[in-house]
Amino acid sequence: MTDQADKGRDDSSERRASERVQDAVALHIERLTDLPAAGQAVSAPARQSVRKRDKYEMEGYAAVCRDHPEVAGYIDALEERIRELLLGGDTAPVKPTHKVSLSAGGVRFSDNLLLQPGELVGLTLTLFPSGQRIGTDALILSGNDSPEVARSDSPTYRARFVRMSDADRQTIDAHVHRLLGKRVSLQD
Repeated sequence: MTDQADKGRDDSSERRASERVQDAVALHIERLTDLPAAGQAVSAPARQSVRKRDKYEMEGYAAVCRDHPEVAGYIDALEERIRELLLGGDTAPVKPTHKVSLSAGGVRFSDNLLLQPGELVGLTLTLFPSGQRIGTDALILSGNDSPEVARSDSPTYRARFVRMSDADRQTIDAHVHRLLGKRVSLQD
């Protein structure tokens, strides 16, 4: 029983490492592997990466952005269109599709897709009103009911971001802090 108690404390401290906020986002979930059917292995289709690379690792990128902001804006628009094409040609969603509990460390969401704890999925989140898209791989930690994000008969999942660029993590963190700041000012 102490193992479970210790494990529970580790999970709760991990979840509280980042501030969390309730939000509405557009969420696209992609399975990284298919489960075998009838005991036979199913080859997973080649996964196309839709997450951004950390561009600041490229030598000279920061200097180009500073000296030529119009080029940097064009590069961002081009990268976004490439991501849209990799997601099946869909343009960025214009309205939220899911209510979530969001932090820089992970997300809790409800969806009709049946997922298993321990499964890796690809997530693309579109934040509103900015329209910024975040691509990441996430580990499904648990599936259960969560009253703040639950939809009628859809299971609710808690997922931890496992592969995400530093820039995307900072974007989510800034988004969460911006929403928390709005809530504090509304309460005053």
